[in-house]
Amino acid sequence: MFEEAIELFRVMQNEGVKADRVTMVEVASACGYLGTLDLAKWIHTYIEKNEIHCDMQLGTALVDMFARCGDPQSAMKVFNNMSRRDVSAWTAAIGAMAMEGNAEQAIELFDEMLRQGMKPDGVIFVALLTACSHGGSVEQGHKLFRSMKLVHGISPHIVHYGCMVDLLGRAGLLSEASDLIKSMPMEPNDVIWGSLLAACRTHKNEEMAAYAAERINELSSERSGIQVLLSNIYASAGKWNDVAKVRLSLKEKGMCKVPGSSSIEIDGMVHEFTSSDDRHPENSHIESMLQEVNCRLKDAGHVPDLANILLDVDEHEKEYLLSRHSEKLAIAFGLISTAPGMPIRVAKNLRMCSDCHSFAKLVSKIYNREIAVRDNNRFHFFRQGLCSCSDYW
Repeated sequence: MFEEAIELFRVMQNEGVKADRVTMVEVASACGYLGTLDLAKWIHTYIEKNEIHCDMQLGTALVDMFARCGDPQSAMKVFNNMSRRDVSAWTAAIGAMAMEGNAEQAIELFDEMLRQGMKPDGVIFVALLTACSHGGSVEQGHKLFRSMKLVHGISPHIVHYGCMVDLLGRAGLLSEASDLIKSMPMEPNDVIWGSLLAACRTHKNEEMAAYAAERINELSSERSGIQVLLSNIYASAGKWNDVAKVRLSLKEKGMCKVPGSSSIEIDGMVHEFTSSDDRHPENSHIESMLQEVNCRLKDAGHVPDLANILLDVDEHEKEYLLSRHSEKLAIAFGLISTAPGMPIRVAKNLRMCSDCHSFAKLVSKIYNREIAVRDNNRFHFFRQGLCSCSDYW
């Protein structure tokens, strides 16, 4: 759908039809979901060149577009240049900070909004709590959550409780997260229990994971992602019979696992990879680069984390499968397709595994590249062996 919107816009340009403000709002929104920064910059330039009036709605769309494309600096530049801002504009700016886990800046923006006399809504607190979750700011998250009702008269909805469970779970405060779920004034849904389940996997708490899994099964969750997560936890524990049961249940319900895929834009063309993908025309060069990278990483002391391969296969096969994760293929393609020192930008539809995260950190240092990866949780900016998430995602 988003690709079609961009393609239609390109057809308009080829036919000499000048876009108006309303059209550019839709185009900017579509670009944000696609996450293509080069296109985002072109759209912004088009608006300025054609002197399209940038009102609050279009300005907010541009802030959100740049945030989703992993360019918070450009997002904030647009925001700061807006002559008028409503709560939606402030929410978009805070969301830009949330995407990179900059809780401190997100809270500063919120405080400035309050000083300007604006009244917050429930949506802006989702952005704030997400920023705290991604930034590991537990105390600030607690403070903001309490202030919703006490200070601003906003009753937290289930999505706000979900943010808090995610915040506590990421921080390893699993008992606190469980207690919060039990104290909720509404029935927790499968998303809430799924957040706790994900935290249990990260922090290797099998007992609480089993409890969360029972609650999810009681709800007969139809979300394939949660069922796949449950299967992965069983696989991590070597419980292959339970893995088989979950996979059979998925099949019987007509649900399927969403395959991991990563995309990278080179010279205006998007190249997409799946795990162990060998269909790309440059596959032989990608394989050669991967072998070179893996050798250099091995020399640097990198040991593959085979726990990320949740299949009942031998270690040699696990190491091979791990080396062909989709983001590694995309990064290798980026290395052979761009000039030395140029940044590499990858979009991943699922959460980065810990080994791919370590891989990207080391590649950024060894090859002196800035690597940006947008997974389904946040942006990771890798520079000189470090990640902007501080290994907290």
